[in-house]
Amino acid sequence: MRKLYALLLGALTPLCSFAQTPTPEWQSQYTTGLNKIEPHAYVLPYSSVDKLQQPGGYEQSDYYMTLNGKWKFHWTKNPDNRPKNFFQTDFAVQGWNEINVPGNWERQGYGLPIYVNETYEFDDKLFQFKKNPPLVPYAENEVGSYRRTFTVPSTWKGRRIVLCCEGVKSFFYLWINGTYIGYNMGAKMPSEWDITKYLNDGENTIAMEVYRWAAGSYLECQDYWRISGIEQDVYLYSTPTQYIADYNVAAGVDKQANGSFSGNFSLTTNIKGAGNGTVSYVLTDAKGNTVLSEDKSVSEKGNDELINFTTKTVQNVAAWSAEHPNLYTLLITLKDKNGNVTEQTGSKVGFRTIEIKDKQLCVNGTPILVKGVNRHEHSELGRTVSKELMEQDIRLMKQNNINLVRCSHYPNDSYWYQLCDKYGLYVIDEANIESHGMGYGKESLAKDSTWLAAHMDRTRRMYERSKDHPSIIIWSLGNEAGNGVNFEHTYRWLKNADKTRLIQYERAEENFNTDIYCPMYQSLDHMKKYAKRTDTTRPYIMCEYLHAMGNSCGGMKDYWDLIESESILQGGSIWDWVDQSFREIDRNGNWYWSYGGDYGPKDVPSFDNFCCNGLIAADRTPHPHLAEVKKIYQNIKSELVSTEKEISVKVKNWFDFTNLNAYQLNWQIIDENGKTVLEGTQHVDCAPHETTTIILPSVSAGTQKELYLNLTWRPVNDALILTKNDVVAYDQFVLERAVDCTTFLPREKQRISYKVNENTGELTSLKNGSQEFLDAPLSLSLYRPATDNDGRDQFGVRVWRKDGLDSISQKVTKITRNKEVTRAETEVIGKKGNVIGKAVFTYQPLKNGALAVKVDFTPDTAAIKSLARLGLTFRVKDSFDKVEYNGRGDVETYNDRTQAGLIGRYKTTAEAMFHYYVKPQATGNRTDVRWMSLSDTRNSLMVAAKRPFQFSVTPFSDSVIDRATHINQLSRDGMLTVHLDAAQNGVGTATCGPGVAEKYRVAVKPTNFEFVLYPALAK
Repeated sequence: MRKLYALLLGALTPLCSFAQTPTPEWQSQYTTGLNKIEPHAYVLPYSSVDKLQQPGGYEQSDYYMTLNGKWKFHWTKNPDNRPKNFFQTDFAVQGWNEINVPGNWERQGYGLPIYVNETYEFDDKLFQFKKNPPLVPYAENEVGSYRRTFTVPSTWKGRRIVLCCEGVKSFFYLWINGTYIGYNMGAKMPSEWDITKYLNDGENTIAMEVYRWAAGSYLECQDYWRISGIEQDVYLYSTPTQYIADYNVAAGVDKQANGSFSGNFSLTTNIKGAGNGTVSYVLTDAKGNTVLSEDKSVSEKGNDELINFTTKTVQNVAAWSAEHPNLYTLLITLKDKNGNVTEQTGSKVGFRTIEIKDKQLCVNGTPILVKGVNRHEHSELGRTVSKELMEQDIRLMKQNNINLVRCSHYPNDSYWYQLCDKYGLYVIDEANIESHGMGYGKESLAKDSTWLAAHMDRTRRMYERSKDHPSIIIWSLGNEAGNGVNFEHTYRWLKNADKTRLIQYERAEENFNTDIYCPMYQSLDHMKKYAKRTDTTRPYIMCEYLHAMGNSCGGMKDYWDLIESESILQGGSIWDWVDQSFREIDRNGNWYWSYGGDYGPKDVPSFDNFCCNGLIAADRTPHPHLAEVKKIYQNIKSELVSTEKEISVKVKNWFDFTNLNAYQLNWQIIDENGKTVLEGTQHVDCAPHETTTIILPSVSAGTQKELYLNLTWRPVNDALILTKNDVVAYDQFVLERAVDCTTFLPREKQRISYKVNENTGELTSLKNGSQEFLDAPLSLSLYRPATDNDGRDQFGVRVWRKDGLDSISQKVTKITRNKEVTRAETEVIGKKGNVIGKAVFTYQPLKNGALAVKVDFTPDTAAIKSLARLGLTFRVKDSFDKVEYNGRGDVETYNDRTQAGLIGRYKTTAEAMFHYYVKPQATGNRTDVRWMSLSDTRNSLMVAAKRPFQFSVTPFSDSVIDRATHINQLSRDGMLTVHLDAAQNGVGTATCGPGVAEKYRVAVKPTNFEFVLYPALAK
């Protein structure tokens, strides 16, 4: 194991005044650390083999002691004002405040949290500094001084004692009992020191001086909050003086002719310290049976201190995959010359093989599809994520058919990998390298060999720590840092160090230093062209796609229709998992989600709410588009073949390693009112990647207007996360469809009256008897409160506002009345007073007392380039908040995001339909609607159309939603806003990626549509 860390300082203590040192350590790109232990796999002591069974079990060891908790803390704006001698044990800190460790200091009342994307936050006029690597601002470089005391257990006497700091951002100096120990550059990875000789019997003092920025900050230009401090666990552990310093497991599989796997197991240990004795291992299966074992004399180690155990074969091994995370337990034991156990460590082992075969990424010889997501570490504490929150994340991922997580853009907390091993998630582990702010050209740090040591350090530390995790199938060299000599070196080093995994790097594009072509945010055309090429052997797996900012993820089905049709296209990872926002309370006691620019002065560097791209909110509440992801990522997909004599359904098993007999099919035929007409269950036998046909009894419609076939799949048995009650896949087919959906309206005649404004042509009154149903006129609607994607789409809100769609009016040019029918010909006027089209409104009472509203809209194509929607809008009293409908529900859907919704009859409320995105925007839409109704405690207004339509009901006005930048700015005015749409734009992914595809945009052409309004009084 080669030594990478040079001792850059000769003294045992740092110089107390930087005036004496032209370049302090934290201003040098050559600095990686001082006196640290070489990076290695986790060799934490276990008190028993039982503790090895659970993630984090080492925390129960007698030889583990956490230093998390309350620390004394002093914060200062710059290094000159720091308490320079605070590390001395007699320095008085009684007057200091306390701070929680782990946790970023900006989330605990100190300093300024800044969110930016690809720029350096300190490269800004606010700090009067221009980027100049490796230098960072001095006068504005905050320093946090941490201190606490601890007492080492008496049972540790005579043993080696190690201090581990799992993650500190960005740079820190360390002292124990006033003695300088060393320093570390770079967050997100452990740094360790042997502190044995510096400890006292009884109470000890640890001091850490943490700098917000350092040279390493140039490699930490990730799209996230730029915050500081001790982010992850700090703890001590103890080993004997002769100890297991490292170990490396290789556990691959070979597929046999009968379909079983044989496993190949090898183990290398690194034993440090003098002494005789033995080192042994035992590998046991899930039932505790010994599978392999061997012992070696410690004297067999060579000058490199390595002991290589014999490579052995395990027949009929239970292979590890994300679908079947079969794990074995490895216990490594060190004994002294008398046979006494002095140390036990180990980990879970998964047998699996990762390779590229026939241009495809294969796990255990089988090509897989990557149904992935990118995940930043984020919580209310900042970058500190609790074990409970990690467990919640992995449960949600598994429940929503996600099979891979990319650790964007840095190695994650070690507990996360243990969970991925246990519960089954493939992992792309990514080095903490992103120099985005330097660009990709000649200034890129990837091309500057003076930064090679820093690139190598971060790559090696990632590999050495996590090399024994079966869930990690791909290493990533970094993110958005350009390409050049430094990444060529890290690729070669990593390829030589680990021959069991693949390596990817997006900025390598198709250069040699990536095994996978992993672009981001590409179009369908780009994917199609790659799939047709014959000159490439690398699979196409998007490292980022389907940017999930705000109301988003439109067009996902189109991606996956293509992916499932081309073998070289193997999926990708959605950007991203969780909104990076914080829940705050304003001065009036109203809560809201914060984002970039919400802290500090008005001119603070900020990328606004671009940090909020999650499938879930920061509190782990799912956004509506997560349902679409679950549906499209599902591994069982069905196609209706025939309904003639019997119902024939073709079923494709998209699982890679699981037969469909592990799931039970529940099928149900229901009518338009949700009543079950016929139902049953089936057990289906279908091998992975195969297709089968199931036959169900047919049924003909009697009095029913519509019939739907629903197919639902659930596990036969409870598993680690998924239970027998969890739906893993579902499909729906319309067996009978109503020709005219207005037949859903009641036939009972109502006594209605209506009024039309002679100047505007708007419907200003709709009454049943004396009961008024409108609180604001019914008028044409062409605009929607802008979604985040609308703001960047070339056909989005910039065009709509330029054309004046955000505040249209109507001007009557001719109005006629024929008996009860009113016809109003109008000009549609844009916000700037320009005519943007013509609309003819025809209001006609029907025999049952309903009012038909027909609209013929002719846009001026010279004045309008794009439409947000085409429909009608009106407002009602907020007492009409009970909503019922027959359509796709009960989840928000748009015409490019419809797969998650099932057609059925649903009851909800206006409040429940409104989703509180971080930045308020259009929300709550329902598609394929046959009819909808609004009601209070007594009366109701029902709406239908001949063909399915879209609608939404929100508790706020469109203008309030459109103006609001935060949730707490939404104000109610006693009315609900109703939209009835013949057409509405999809949502797309234009904040970073393709906009709304043409087939999902509202056509700018003459269009007619009709709605029927049926106001009814309580009986």
